[in-house]
Amino acid sequence: MEGCAKLVVVTMVVVGLALVADGQKVCGMNKEGFQACQPSVSTVNPNPPPPSAPCCLALNDADLKCLCFFKNSKWMSDYGVDFNRAKDLPVKCNLGKSFAC
Repeated sequence: MEGCAKLVVVTMVVVGLALVADGQKVCGMNKEGFQACQPSVSTVNPNPPPPSAPCCLALNDADLKCLCFFKNSKWMSDYGVDFNRAKDLPVKCNLGKSFAC
């Protein structure tokens, strides 16, 4: 179940950056929330920072199961999102949320 939660987070970041540019929310997260999580899931940095407080706050309000829809999306690689890092965010944020995709 933790694997799905992490997958959802990665998907949120990728899809969020693409779709919330006009102020819309995707799975309960806005553009700022996705941007706050981006440094922690980036494929560019070999040692990404832990999720920031704004990232965790955004994840707390997110519909993580909704993000399962995007788990195999090409957008993740297009936006440089590491799936494994993204799926770890809810745990790193101590959200206590678990779900299955």
